[in-house]
Amino acid sequence: MTTVTPAPKTRIRLTATLTSPFHHGAGSSGNTSVLRTQEVIQADGTVARVPFLSAASIRHALRDAIAWHTAHTLDIEDESLAKQTVDLLWTGGAVSSTGSRTDLDMMRRVRTLYPPLSLFGYAAKSDIITGTLRASDMILICRENTQRLPEDLATDMRAAAFRSEEFGTRHDQATSPAGRYITIAGDIPTAQMIWDTQVITTGASLYGEVTLTPAADHDQYTVLLAALALWAPDGVAHIGAKTAQGYGRATIDGIPDEATAALDDLTRHLEAHKGEILDLLGELGQ
Repeated sequence: MTTVTPAPKTRIRLTATLTSPFHHGAGSSGNTSVLRTQEVIQADGTVARVPFLSAASIRHALRDAIAWHTAHTLDIEDESLAKQTVDLLWTGGAVSSTGSRTDLDMMRRVRTLYPPLSLFGYAAKSDIITGTLRASDMILICRENTQRLPEDLATDMRAAAFRSEEFGTRHDQATSPAGRYITIAGDIPTAQMIWDTQVITTGASLYGEVTLTPAADHDQYTVLLAALALWAPDGVAHIGAKTAQGYGRATIDGIPDEATAALDDLTRHLEAHKGEILDLLGELGQ
């Protein structure tokens, strides 16, 4: 995208304020979807279990946003990419061959032609390339996390005050108007089920950071800003699980003002180098 120049020192503080209940799953117990928690040692030596959003979830959301933007900007047609190339874009790929030699020329082409891979990290052929992005968990702003939060975010409210459960019923269609389309006659067993989901309540806030390693260049910084703009358009993102059911809507604060301009820069670069980028992705996906 540009000549290689160091990225600015990057420490972007992000705060997500929930405008709908949030769920980040740790499996199920019966019909209950359990909220994921982590153990946090308190000042008095006790251990608290506090809900959070994992760094892996944030990284995946940013990578996914960039991958879809790439697909749309390059006009990639349906059923036109190898499975390995799709994996490369959306999950970072996988080692596909053995060998002990690193292809430095390929790494340089990736860095200049398609820097999102250099930002998030990727695996291709026999190489596993470490990305320059570092993300933290997004932790609940609560009393139990006081020692992990910036001083200006400290609060006396305990984590338990933000926890709740959402209840619902999965209706049996045999008892609805749609039941007239069922082929069998007579008595059939009901499939109606009550479910509940452990959540963090609307109004709670989570805090986290994204940073770049000293190895990052300015292009990777541009991609990071573009990814944040895509992840939270107009400052709104959907985080955690069950977002299709209305969970996890949040207002995101802390995204730098230049993120929109960075997205425009990335888009222009993708459009200007469409053929070269597609060729490169095809080579990496072999």
